Amino acid sequence: MKGLLRDRLLLGALLVLLVGAGIVIYLGRAGEARGSSLALGPNGWLAARRYLEDRGAHVSLLREPLERFHDRGVLVSAFPWQQTTASLEPAAAFEDHLRRGGDLVLAYSGTWGNAGELVTLESLGLPLEEVRKSRLSPFEWRRFSRQEWRLAPTGLRGAPPIRIWAPRWAPELPKKGGAEVLYRSPRGGAAIALVRRYHGRILLLPADAFANARLGEPGNAALLETLRRSLGDRWTFDEYHHGLIAGKGAPETATLGRTLDLILIHLAVLYLAALWALSRRFGPSWSEPPAVTGSTGAFLLGLGALHHRLGHHREAARRLLERVRELDRDADLPAELDRRAGTAGPRELVALAREVARRRRGRPAEEETETKTERENAA
Repeated sequence: MKGLLRDRLLLGALLVLLVGAGIVIYLGRAGEARGSSLALGPNGWLAARRYLEDRGAHVSLLREPLERFHDRGVLVSAFPWQQTTASLEPAAAFEDHLRRGGDLVLAYSGTWGNAGELVTLESLGLPLEEVRKSRLSPFEWRRFSRQEWRLAPTGLRGAPPIRIWAPRWAPELPKKGGAEVLYRSPRGGAAIALVRRYHGRILLLPADAFANARLGEPGNAALLETLRRSLGDRWTFDEYHHGLIAGKGAPETATLGRTLDLILIHLAVLYLAALWALSRRFGPSWSEPPAVTGSTGAFLLGLGALHHRLGHHREAARRLLERVRELDRDADLPAELDRRAGTAGPRELVALAREVARRRRGRPAEEETETKTERENAA
């Protein structure tokens, strides 16, 4: 019993830990395609795209791999990518675009773990570096995760500051020439920069700067207008890596990934529930009856009580008739007794046994009745 209780407690603890981890993963995932110019949520770029369209810019959406993009103008790609890839092809396509004289706007997510962002920025010579150390204290973690930065302009005169969520990771600018810092963080590091590469330019900025929830800030909207004037009016948003593929009518957001997470959590919970069910015994607990000791009468009484508790009355009645016929082939046991044995209960079993005993003694029924009446009167 102690081992069974310990196994149940262990399975219960594992189940609680698994459900808790699933809830953390579910709540930690984004509910939208962050950085997508089609996303309506606070982290999408729909407002930025519509602003450019309203200002007269020619805006198009890239629905194919970057290798098939051969246009010029401004190519925008915001991280994190929902269609994750760890290949070097996107970085090579970006470099081809820069060789053609096009400009590239790369919006980094500020987090760690997106394979496409890590590989692409590393291949472009802009590896991510940690700009803020996380806190282990639960009281400091909330303040750390909700910290905002006001980016001060350095290369743009008279520009208002920009508000963003403070990133944990930011691209490291090349140490050799070609990089111009436009905005700096409160810690003095480069937050928004312009890197000249081949015949074009790379603009690095945090993805939160042009998010739908941030374009209401004067500094954020002013930066977008400044980029439109300096980079031109021909913009292409990379929506292929956010799930928009040629031939589909709507983008694939993070809903599919969230659904897969829920399916895996459900399967894990069902698996643990099955293990817990198998660890339990089947049916009620069984205790061995104590050994009956003493006289033969006490043993028979105990045996009879056991059969009575288990409801073996009809079986006992049939066995009684079978044993009597085996021992006494001339016994007067009519077929009516077999019918009574098929429906016998406790009282019917006793009456049947008396009837069999009377018939074996050969006493008539009337005599048996008179004897019984005399006994009752004497009592």
